[in-house]
Formats: sequence, structure tokens, C-alpha cells
Amino acid sequence: MDDAALKEAITRILKDDVFVDIIRDQVRAAVDSAVAARDEEIEALKEELAETRAQLNGLEQYSRRLCLDVSGIPETPNEDTDRLVMDTARLAGVDVSKADIDRSHRVGAVKPGRPRTLLVRFVSYAKREAFYGARRQLRQPRSFEGSTVTTAVASKVFVTDNLTRENQHILYRARQFRKEGKLFAAWSDVGKLKVRLRENGPTTVIRTMTDLQKLVNSAAERRKPQAPTETDGDGFRRVTRGNKSSAK
Repeated sequence: MDDAALKEAITRILKDDVFVDIIRDQVRAAVDSAVAARDEEIEALKEELAETRAQLNGLEQYSRRLCLDVSGIPETPNEDTDRLVMDTARLAGVDVSKADIDRSHRVGAVKPGRPRTLLVRFVSYAKREAFYGARRQLRQPRSFEGSTVTTAVASKVFVTDNLTRENQHILYRARQFRKEGKLFAAWSDVGKLKVRLRENGPTTVIRTMTDLQKLVNSAAERRKPQAPTETDGDGFRRVTRGNKSSAK
């Protein structure tokens, strides 16, 4: 076959609708396969990145296990933050000395009329837990002479876990869900975020915002009303009654 005949044959083939459809389908299948493989790879990388972020957040939170946030104490120039912590703890019935405190200082931006949170890092976990465990006693503080924190102030003080920014965001969202009636409770326990869907339900530890969203979504799915079945509530099959006028 000479070149002219070969070109003519190729031209006829390329103009053949069946051949074009075959080539198009093969190209589409190859492209779809390549895209699917790339999508799977991207999804795997996203999951790996999310897991890495969760692990880093967990490590950062663990590094704060000796820390507490104390909010609601008025801020004054040249204040002794260690003394404020010690006096607040004593008002809650816990003896904390300077030797128990690694460091303490205010955190956050200065806002008029609103004292900044006081961050305290304890030397031992036991002392940290003693103060945290007695935090509710501040609603009825035990006054003593020479305290730099008044009982009126102490009754409005909150002692909470020192959370990472990510965990603060997750807990804030969880508490929004609680207000919306989608969760029964949400709280932090030594940096671990925990939620409960029902009053007597199990406690679930939340690591990421995705964990929280999945839990709420799954609960919402379970609450959806079931589609009517062919049986009544007593287990008997429903009977469809015909029009009386058609009955013989």
C-alpha cells in the first residue's frame, strides 16, 4: 500500500463514527481513572495532614497540663500575680505557696473595663488539680484577712483548663451545639474535650472539629423519623379499604 492509499485509509477510519466513539470512550476512561487515582491520593494526603495536625495539637495541649486559666480578677498596675493566685486558691480552701507556682502572668490583649486572664503554671500536677478541683468553692469563698482578692471578686472568678487555640475553638462550637439542643453537655478535662449527647449517655472524647461534626450529624440522623412501613405498630399488615360503592 502506497502512502496515498494509507493516508486515505486513515482518513476514512478517523471519519468513522464508531471508531471515534471507541477512541473517545477509551480516552475518557483513561482520564477518569487518572483523576480518580489523583483524587484518592489527595484525599489520603488530606487525612494524613489532619491527623498530623491533631497530633501536634494534642502534644501542645499536653504541654499545658500543669497550667490553668484564672479569669475575672481585676487587673492593677505592678500587681503580684503569684499573690493573686495564692489568695484566690486560699479563698477556695486550697493552700498554694510561691514554691508551688512555676510562673504566672496575664495573657491576651488589654481591653478597657475587662481584666485579662491570668495564666498560672504549677510546679506539680497534684497542686494544679487541687486548685482546679476546688474551683466551685469560689462561689462561697472563705474570707481571710489580708487577701488581695475580695470575696465579692472571688465569687465571680472562673478557673478553667488552659486550652490551645484549636481546642478553644472546638469547645466553643460544642457549646453552641449544646445551646441548640444537639448535645447535652460539653466540657474539658485536663485538656481533653468531652461531650455527651444525652443526660445518661456515654461520654465521647473529641480530638478534632471533624470528630465533633460527625458525632452531631450521626445523632441527627438517628433522630430522623422512620418512614412508615407496611405494618401497623402492633405488627399487623395494614389493610387498604376499597370504595364501598365498588363493592359487590
